[in-house]
Amino acid sequence: MRLANDIVALSCGNGQAVRLRPSLRAAVRLHATHGLPDLAEKIGTGHLGAAADIIFEGTDADTAKHLVDALRYEGVRVLDGWREPLTNFLFALLSIDPSSTKGRKPDAASSQHDENAAIEKHLETLFEIGTGWLGWSPADTWAATPSEILVAHRGLVAKLKAVNGVENKSDHDPREEVSQDEVKAGLAKLKRLSGAKKRKAA
Repeated sequence: MRLANDIVALSCGNGQAVRLRPSLRAAVRLHATHGLPDLAEKIGTGHLGAAADIIFEGTDADTAKHLVDALRYEGVRVLDGWREPLTNFLFALLSIDPSSTKGRKPDAASSQHDENAAIEKHLETLFEIGTGWLGWSPADTWAATPSEILVAHRGLVAKLKAVNGVENKSDHDPREEVSQDEVKAGLAKLKRLSGAKKRKAA
């Protein structure tokens, strides 16, 4: 379920956890700064700065500062426990189910530039859906998660079909403009690279 993938939490000890919101704004900013596949590799190799960037994009400033302070004081020990939820956060930024990439290998002929371009186009398409099809304000669209945008769009399409008496034979996927294989090839790296641990840091 797409909306279930939006539930990403970092354990803070004492039974407490902080939820990160994988908004479209966070997706665009992080992709522009790092490139999502590269960001996944950084998390997999214990890059504290990359983790801090994700946290600041995923929650409010005060909460993020508290979490980043924990990273500074305890370093990789804390990041080890956060690696999986941070990687799941990256998947949620594109509304990709992590289990759908298991056993999947990226196309060897697909360059990193192609993957990043496909992801960028996908994010632009989500913004177009939110502000165009759904009629949301730019602010509301930026604050929504990719899953929320896609599910709301699916509901709108179903409503239009019902109103116009069109049989709903198949679910429309608004990501059709961007090859699903291109997006998943880029995101397939996330699952693989997140397990890299500290190979490069060693």
